[in-house]
Amino acid sequence: MLRYLRENTGNWIIKIFLGIIVIVFVFLGVGSMNANKRNEVALVNDEVITFNEFQDAYRNMIEQMRQQFGNALNEDLIKALNVKEQAVNSLIDQKILDMEADKLKIMVTDGELKDTLVGIKAFQKNGDFDMELYKGVLARNRMTPESFEALQRRAIKNRKLREMVLSGVTVSDEEALAWYRFNNTKTAIEYIKVDPGTFTDITPTPEAVKKEYQDHLDAYKSQPELKVNYLVFSPEDHRDSFEVPGEQARDYYEQNKSRFTTPEQVEASHILIRVAEDADEAAVTKARKEADDIYEKATKGGDFAELAKTYSQGPTGPKGGYLGKFDRRSMVKPFGDAAFAMTAGEISKPVRTQFGFHVIKVISRTAETVESFENAKPAIVKELASQELQNLAYYKAGEAFDAVVDGDDFQQVAMIVKKKVMETPAFSSDGNGLSFDNAGEFAREAFALSGDDISEVKQIGDKYYLIQVKERIAPRQLPLEEVEAGITVTLKEKMQKQAAQESADKLLKAVAEKTTLAEAAKAAGFTPAESKLFTRNQSIPGIPGSTAIASAAFTLDDAKKVYDKVMEAGGSFYVIGFKAQQTPDAATAENELDNVKKEMGYRKQQQYYTAWVKSLKDKADIKINREVIN
Repeated sequence: MLRYLRENTGNWIIKIFLGIIVIVFVFLGVGSMNANKRNEVALVNDEVITFNEFQDAYRNMIEQMRQQFGNALNEDLIKALNVKEQAVNSLIDQKILDMEADKLKIMVTDGELKDTLVGIKAFQKNGDFDMELYKGVLARNRMTPESFEALQRRAIKNRKLREMVLSGVTVSDEEALAWYRFNNTKTAIEYIKVDPGTFTDITPTPEAVKKEYQDHLDAYKSQPELKVNYLVFSPEDHRDSFEVPGEQARDYYEQNKSRFTTPEQVEASHILIRVAEDADEAAVTKARKEADDIYEKATKGGDFAELAKTYSQGPTGPKGGYLGKFDRRSMVKPFGDAAFAMTAGEISKPVRTQFGFHVIKVISRTAETVESFENAKPAIVKELASQELQNLAYYKAGEAFDAVVDGDDFQQVAMIVKKKVMETPAFSSDGNGLSFDNAGEFAREAFALSGDDISEVKQIGDKYYLIQVKERIAPRQLPLEEVEAGITVTLKEKMQKQAAQESADKLLKAVAEKTTLAEAAKAAGFTPAESKLFTRNQSIPGIPGSTAIASAAFTLDDAKKVYDKVMEAGGSFYVIGFKAQQTPDAATAENELDNVKKEMGYRKQQQYYTAWVKSLKDKADIKINREVIN
């Protein structure tokens, strides 16, 4: 770290993600290429992006995705999201930003870095920076003070560059109003729904079923199967050989005090008289009077629970208005502010929120409590141990893969890591035939292997695997008797859908011939329906999966009453027509102007900045080593 800051350690801190990052370099396929070829991942105007930089960027992206997707994150998803390409592009973007910042002579002084670090609280104990805590967390995350400060300095420089570029990007009142009206205009449609499931008298003939079978023999074969050998590396393998140091648990507790704090709570009941947030003055006055009358009854000895059962228009009314215990943030602000300003047994005058008027009775109050470290320690130790045991399992799997790279066969690899080679029975690509957890994902990984190659390290669930195909079992032709029922169902669904499509086409044609939508529906035996109003960004109420229909609806008006194509959504077919449209009034738009300008300004800045970075990339000489990301 900066020498000055080292000498003044009591007043500065750093920010870093908490916990031990599970190494996910497993997905990179280490060792499968020549190291020299992989040393340079990309060149940007002759400046090198190294493989180590790529490793770090890729690992960070994987960790962020792991937090988002949890156990759903697997190699298939990682490939689908093209994470390697994303990692390389992020490094290219950063390299270009660094060059542009140097060109514009944007500097970060030691004082600016110090000010940034001093403003972060993650490494404080009792309000003061703790050097040992700082060093410990950095070490567990395999970082040095120098490398962390370099990242912080770059982040500050990026922020200053961004602010400079975006300083002239603004949003006018006219732009904001137009954007608000566009996104908040509502329309409603009338429509005829043709459901294929209503065509129940359709049944494929035995001849049609047989023809489908004979025409598509390859579609009616058993699934191919595999038998494989595998090594499994589980966190549980290391349970008896690892113990979380006490100081590490204490550090975690200090950094995450909020997790062990139960905020002040209120136990209360309420009586709600509903009134819309945008209701007119007469409706508000009527609702307020009802609430005032209830408040008077409650404060003059009325049983609050019985009053709630009689008058409350909220979902808790039948339960006497009981809400249970809650903290301040659990309720909308006016309600929370009122409840937490009251004493036990007190009844509030009516409080207005977005839902209406509330009469609140506080039953009890509980002060904020902080769980002691001694009580929290077992859970902390369990969590930290789980993270570290995951790492140890990966490192052991990595040791095995190193032996694979060195040319050892599967049995030799097993001997090196002191593991037993496991064998599977025959199984299909969906995991049918396997009896352990995550069988489907294991099967997908196994079927992705070619020949008898040993796989890279594969994380499946919380375990790591090396897999080698032992035997491939070819599909066999299934006799008609085994698949006849399935073919019959498939053909029937196909015929029903075709009949529904034809029926919808006839309806649309009838409407086009000057028959109204309602008349065409009645003549064909259908019942027309109408939607509620909806915006461009909403699905149509009552029509699931109707995004495309919603877009089509906004092309309709009094001049174009009926959409000229049959639409499909949720497996059914729709003929749609214009019903009504509602644009936001000027007063509402004006009231929302500030919020709209902020949101639109953020979007506009994002778009401008993205385009600006792209323009820099277009001018740069960029070469990418495709061996790394393919």
